[in-house]
Amino acid sequence: MLLLLIPLFCVPPSVISFKLTTLQKDANLTSLEERLTNLEQTIESRLAVTERVLGQLLTGQADENLETLDVLSLRSGVLVPAFSPILFSAYKSFDEGGISTKVTIRFDETYINLGDHYHTEDGIFIAPVTGVYMFHWTIATGGTGFTTQLMVAGSVRASNLVPYPGGSDSSSAMVIITVNKDDHVWIQIYGSSKHVYGGSISYNKYQSTFSGILLQKT
Repeated sequence: MLLLLIPLFCVPPSVISFKLTTLQKDANLTSLEERLTNLEQTIESRLAVTERVLGQLLTGQADENLETLDVLSLRSGVLVPAFSPILFSAYKSFDEGGISTKVTIRFDETYINLGDHYHTEDGIFIAPVTGVYMFHWTIATGGTGFTTQLMVAGSVRASNLVPYPGGSDSSSAMVIITVNKDDHVWIQIYGSSKHVYGGSISYNKYQSTFSGILLQKT
């Protein structure tokens, strides 16, 4: 009790009177000590809620608390899990001929596939979120000219001419488009009995590739 009252002697009476009137008025709180204790508990409770909410906002994690964080941990990557990159880069590891029109080109190996949203077994990328994506593809061939199409949810969204090279050559295209969550994205042939080069990355050969990256969620 003495420790609580000592600071009050150092404060002008007018200030003391003002401060006391701001304390919670409760008929059950008959002493100054009880009223101060109640106010302290209220402040601690509200601070705890604030720390929990700020921790969740900063990290994107429901069980995080600001009290357990520090500046160095924030700078070293605590915020990274709030946004997980979505990207892939795949290539065709083998030559394939006699591909019919509207058949999906299967890029069966990947350089990188963060999130595992590209599927090597069928050559299809499934968008995990709605957003703006960039796609790039390169087709190497030595046969007749043909067109490749970027398909999104069954519709043609972009195309690229692979001209007759008179030898071995490649053609590339890039597009930035909006894709909806769960849309399937793939590259298909438009033409009949076409040939697409592929091969191991250790060989000095033309590479047929397909890549995509999420630029922004919408």
